[in-house]
Amino acid sequence: MDVLIDKLYSELSRLDDHYRTKKYLLAVSGGEDSVCMLHLFHQSGLAFEVAHCNFNLRGEESDEDESFVRTLCKQLKVKGSFIQFNTSEIVRKNKTSIQEEARKLRYHWFNNLLVDNDLDYISTAHHQDDVIETFFINSVRGAGLKGLKSIPRKNKNVIRPLLGFSKKEIQGFIQENNYKFRQDSSNVNTKYSRNYLRHEVIPKLDNVHPNAKKGLLATINYVKETEDYLNKKIEEDKASIITEVNSTIQIDLTSNPSLFLLYTTLSDFGFTKTQVENLVSSNRRNAIFLSNSHEVFKEENSIVIRKKEHKGQESFIIDGLGSFFSPFKVNITEQENKELEFSDCVVYFDQEKIKFPLIIRKWKPGDVFFPFGMKGKQKLSDYFINNKYTVAQKRDAWVLESENKIVWIIGKRTDDRFRVTKKSKKIIKIETKSFLLQ
Repeated sequence: MDVLIDKLYSELSRLDDHYRTKKYLLAVSGGEDSVCMLHLFHQSGLAFEVAHCNFNLRGEESDEDESFVRTLCKQLKVKGSFIQFNTSEIVRKNKTSIQEEARKLRYHWFNNLLVDNDLDYISTAHHQDDVIETFFINSVRGAGLKGLKSIPRKNKNVIRPLLGFSKKEIQGFIQENNYKFRQDSSNVNTKYSRNYLRHEVIPKLDNVHPNAKKGLLATINYVKETEDYLNKKIEEDKASIITEVNSTIQIDLTSNPSLFLLYTTLSDFGFTKTQVENLVSSNRRNAIFLSNSHEVFKEENSIVIRKKEHKGQESFIIDGLGSFFSPFKVNITEQENKELEFSDCVVYFDQEKIKFPLIIRKWKPGDVFFPFGMKGKQKLSDYFINNKYTVAQKRDAWVLESENKIVWIIGKRTDDRFRVTKKSKKIIKIETKSFLLQ
């Protein structure tokens, strides 16, 4: 017994140098593994509480599991927290799988308990055999190195202090001390892939290769070390191709970064491998791919990543001379007809041709204007193409409008119909300031 407690201390010390001062929330189902963890913690002198979820998926059996854990907590004089979920109904409403929904429910509740009870870590009873089973499951799903690492010892505030324990050690501890536990009848049903591996595949593998588990664990550890090394190298490579300006990130394509590096970079922003492959291979102009939080598109020599725009007000009315705030700070004043100094942010118009109210709005397909210095009208979309606008520049383009006529593509080209001439008697000066024009 003392050997296993020392092993628990050793496992915890790998996770936190100050593990003895921490307070733990043990996820106890009532099964053999979690009961083993509970008794080890109880004998260790560490501060902990117990949490048990009743998902109401196995009728009376679920209620009996809860009753067993309640009784065990009373016997050991340990604080226990208990909750019941109508899991089947939640799954029906959300159209998710039972496993996915149960996981979300329990970890949401566990994290609330950490805050409410001033605890440090959620502790689960995963062990070496779980690691091997997860490795097989992730392998057949085509997981990358992250999946082949199987179950991590620590993931933020979730720890697995029994990950260095074999199932045989856990069973020996339970039998030696004659500890009672609950048998989950669903654990013997081999229609579930994990149970099939546990009861059919791995025992047969053990018969053929007596050291199979030991070899698999060594392989998993090697994968972990390999991924740790690769992650350091990947971060160095990312730094060499990424530049960031404000909230826009650009990936330089001139060095021909590998698809793997591009995927690794873009996956940080929620993009899938398929999206990255389609982005790289796409020759379609203005093709934009979306994740939950970001958008990405390809330009001539770069890939651009931006946070998705949250649609807000997209048109602003200006009633007359003065200062106004919209996406831009706009200042409109009268000006004498002499030495007019134009710039991207400062333009002049014949005041008699301008009719208030003016409208500042996002451009839209079908918009036309008469570019200054040219005869005839042009679609804004054609103007953007001719002037090699990037996707980002097109999405950020705003126009100034008077009586449904475009006066100015803000920050770029004015409309010839409103230009100042020698005959102009009154002139207005419009000055804008915006990060979009920098």
